[in-house]
Amino acid sequence: MGTRRIVFENAIYHIMTRGNNRQEIFCDAMDRAEYLHVFYQAKQMFSLKVYAYALMPNHVHLLLETPLANISAAMKFLNWTYVTRFNYRHMRSGHLFENRYKSKLVQKDRYLMSALKYIHNNPVKAGLCDKPEDYRWSSHKAFLSAQEGLADVGSTLAFFDRDPVRAAAMYREFFKLPLPDSEWALFDKSRSGIIGDKEFRARCRSVKKLQPVQ
Repeated sequence: MGTRRIVFENAIYHIMTRGNNRQEIFCDAMDRAEYLHVFYQAKQMFSLKVYAYALMPNHVHLLLETPLANISAAMKFLNWTYVTRFNYRHMRSGHLFENRYKSKLVQKDRYLMSALKYIHNNPVKAGLCDKPEDYRWSSHKAFLSAQEGLADVGSTLAFFDRDPVRAAAMYREFFKLPLPDSEWALFDKSRSGIIGDKEFRARCRSVKKLQPVQ
């Protein structure tokens, strides 16, 4: 029957999409801006909740929630639309992404916060910048300024405090603490999986609603 993805309403996923043969998937700033534009279209069309993102040279990290249990349809639209526009702009054809994006189900507690920290620290870890706030192509700076946009900053910061000013300050303090190596490894693994406590993992595995891997 092949591999299936676990899907359910309000599931949270850490998504990683990599370039085919690890090739770069953005040639310039225009490509990156186009990807974010298509991502915003996907957000609106599929009612996604976006917690974080980071565009790396040859892959992307997304942290999103699917109120409608439609991760496969949303990612198919995002990847297919971006590749179509990328190929047209650069007068090329063929695959750009690996056939399958990786997805990890994330429990909505400290694991969600760890995922946020992992994604926003990825450009630093990769040597693309010295500090997360120096990187243009992630959602980190929006959190520092509590600015709404592609990322649903307000509802995410609400995990820290209901007051947006205090929440942004708490986020900055939270970000100063390093992510333990053991938790970094959970998100850094290339294969799909489930990140959460024992009860959460068991609950996810008991879900009957599955979608084919795309």
